Amino acid sequence: MKKKILAVLGSALLIISLVLTGCGSSNQPAAKDTKPILLRVGYIFATDNDADKGAQKFKELVEKNSKGRIEVQTFTNSQLGSENDMINSLSAGSLEMEVSGEGVITGFEPGFGALTMPFAFRDLDHMLKVFNGPIGKQLDQAFIKDKGVHVLSIWARGPRYLTANKEIKTPDDLQGVKIRVPVQTTSVETWKRLGGITTAMNLSELYSALQQGVVSAQENPLDLVYTSSYYQVQKYVMETRHSYVPYVVTMSNKFYTGLPDDLKKVVDDAAQESSIYVKDLVVKGESQYRADLEKKGMKFVPVDRQLFMDKMKGLPEEVEKTLKWIPGQYQEIVNTK
Repeated sequence: MKKKILAVLGSALLIISLVLTGCGSSNQPAAKDTKPILLRVGYIFATDNDADKGAQKFKELVEKNSKGRIEVQTFTNSQLGSENDMINSLSAGSLEMEVSGEGVITGFEPGFGALTMPFAFRDLDHMLKVFNGPIGKQLDQAFIKDKGVHVLSIWARGPRYLTANKEIKTPDDLQGVKIRVPVQTTSVETWKRLGGITTAMNLSELYSALQQGVVSAQENPLDLVYTSSYYQVQKYVMETRHSYVPYVVTMSNKFYTGLPDDLKKVVDDAAQESSIYVKDLVVKGESQYRADLEKKGMKFVPVDRQLFMDKMKGLPEEVEKTLKWIPGQYQEIVNTK
């Protein structure tokens, strides 16, 4: 009887030992075997554009500092749709992150349209101060409330220049010129006021539209003009520097709030470090892109910016009412020092 009891106890101890060993061993490989969290980043911009370089830096930092717990995949050239398509995907939770231009602001939060008004910002630092200040926080809160989309970061971007197949030194030279503008009302109204015949279209359609003569002018930062090869279908770059707007880095708020706190910090820190990296790229790259475009045959044309600004007088106040901007926000932007 005693032997039988000892045998039963021995068997029980062996089973317990095996179970505990199994549990212990399963915890170790579990960390290795668990699939990483997938974070997909989409944007309409080409490979090697500053937005793409910023996204690659973000990927590098997140994957390194999460120790492989997050895998970042990037998708260039509108592979995941237009900017508005991707915002809707973020809202639906079927995409994690987007790097966009300013068009998503007027597309989804038109009350903040003053942020996209040409000549509203004096320079890059003025723009970043506004977007990273109280107005930027209000924009984030509005996006979260209305779309379930979190404005994760604001990245610097070079000023926008007008390009065309003829020299345009004054608004008078712009009369009758067919110009592509982003799909946003502020841009449409601005270039109408300046004398152009506007056609709003997505960026993915622009090269062929220029090539086929559907439009003969467009306006974008120099990095995009170069990386999208517009030098093949445009001859002149007008030094308008009419608009300082950022890359708006957005994330599905459902995805963001679902991350553990330590991974939220990894994402936040990576976005912040990437913003510093992109600003450095923009500041250093402006003269380099100019030189590169000149080598490709484009001619830079000085303009009298004041003539363009004079032509714009009264427009911000008009569209503030018609487009239902937040009252007084345009003046708040202009007055920010």
